[in-house]
Amino acid sequence: MDSPLDSPDGNWWSEKVNRRESIWLGISGVWALTLFGWMLGWTEFGAQNQTGQTYKVSTQAFQQKVQRYKQSAGTLRVDGEEMLVPAENDVYVGALQWGWDGFPAVLEPGETYRFHLGSYDVQHGFSVRNADNLSQQISLQILPGYEWVLEMTFDDPGTYHVVCNEFCGEGHRSMHGKFLVQDYDESAVAPPESSGGESGGNGGGTDYGGWFTGDAKGGATSNYDGTTVDETGSDQVTVTVGDDGEGGTAAFDPPAVSVSPGTTVTFEWASNNHNVLVESQPDDANWDGHEPFENEGFSFEHTFEASGVYKYYCEPHLGIGMKGVVEVV
Repeated sequence: MDSPLDSPDGNWWSEKVNRRESIWLGISGVWALTLFGWMLGWTEFGAQNQTGQTYKVSTQAFQQKVQRYKQSAGTLRVDGEEMLVPAENDVYVGALQWGWDGFPAVLEPGETYRFHLGSYDVQHGFSVRNADNLSQQISLQILPGYEWVLEMTFDDPGTYHVVCNEFCGEGHRSMHGKFLVQDYDESAVAPPESSGGESGGNGGGTDYGGWFTGDAKGGATSNYDGTTVDETGSDQVTVTVGDDGEGGTAAFDPPAVSVSPGTTVTFEWASNNHNVLVESQPDDANWDGHEPFENEGFSFEHTFEASGVYKYYCEPHLGIGMKGVVEVV
């Protein structure tokens, strides 16, 4: 018996194909064409396929759209959590490493919404899953430089989780968001605030050059209400990195703090995948921040000597306003 490792004898490549092999090859070819035809048909007529207009848009322009959407939305507190209520039927969602801008939100059952999807950095997956029925799922792809507009209707009330199903970096596993589908009393919805955290600083005295607004680098800082926490005279001050904000753990707390020269500020991580990059500082200062991404439990400290304003931010969450200030006075 010949071994399958031995070279076949003769001109085996010129032998005629067996009739039964020809039949199976023909069946395989027809079946492949059939599946291809079904794919085209379902793309055109299948109700489960998401279709919609796609527009080219710069990352900065789409971020501004999301910020305007959030500023115009009302808010509703559900189980202690503040959620956005769209002013109209347009919902803007920005994907970024590693979070969702525009969530959490509350939508009405049976209402048709136009979802505007875009990415602030790299390709992301947009997977929506009903927490009570995992068979109800949609999985889409979001690309930077494009705004994809899709109509969606959610008939079943409940909690819908949003996860990224496209590997987008080391913090991919923590990229979660959600929205609720439920009826609500419109009188319980708080109207949008005109300031929306867009301005302020020391009771209106200092706005840090608009650093906390959406007009500056990155998005608007939602947990900045115009107040600078006064810690002058303290030897030690703590800033939490990755505190609750924007529906997730993407905020510095406090976002703005004033200290005396010689004060040591400790930055303590409360959640994962954050860093501290210096945007600007006084000319005679030497703060380097902390560039590597770190996780919960990590901390570092710096003693601020030179008087002036130190602006800093978290690189992966800059798009949703994770920015801070240390002011040495």
